[in-house]
Amino acid sequence: MSYALYHLIATRLPRKRSPLGFIGRAMRASTCAVLFDHLGTDTNIDKGVYFGSGSGVSLGDRSGIGVESMVLGTVTIGDDVMIGPRCVIVSHEHIYDDTSRPMNSQGMAPDLPVFIGNDVWLGVGVTLLPGVHIGDGAVVAAGGVVTSDVEPGVIVGGVPARPIGRRAAATRAG
Repeated sequence: MSYALYHLIATRLPRKRSPLGFIGRAMRASTCAVLFDHLGTDTNIDKGVYFGSGSGVSLGDRSGIGVESMVLGTVTIGDDVMIGPRCVIVSHEHIYDDTSRPMNSQGMAPDLPVFIGNDVWLGVGVTLLPGVHIGDGAVVAAGGVVTSDVEPGVIVGGVPARPIGRRAAATRAG
């Protein structure tokens, strides 16, 4: 029932920043709490997010998934994570090694879980491929395609994503 409620109704309700967006946000959270392996507190799954059955998906506290994003397979998202609009995160891919057979008849490779640490920002249109680990505090620039692990605090961008900077240590007044 939760699956049908989410995919037929909740996903179409207004986005978080729209008038009456709190209704869509609340309905999406309540249905995802049943569908996901874990849903933290104060989360936001925005309008049009697709995640299949939700099995294997874990979303931490105060984290959000942007408008029209796709999260498929075994994906663990930490606390305080910002995932921009139209991001794609997948933990599986097609097998394509046997050139004597069409790729669409070769099946799927084993699931390679994706892990996103705490305090991570994925910009608009980022793609994370199977098996990648994004370290705490990392940033992936808009449009980046991540094919390998990202170290904590590193800023990556491009296709494939490469290091382009490092987040500066925050200075706090004491």
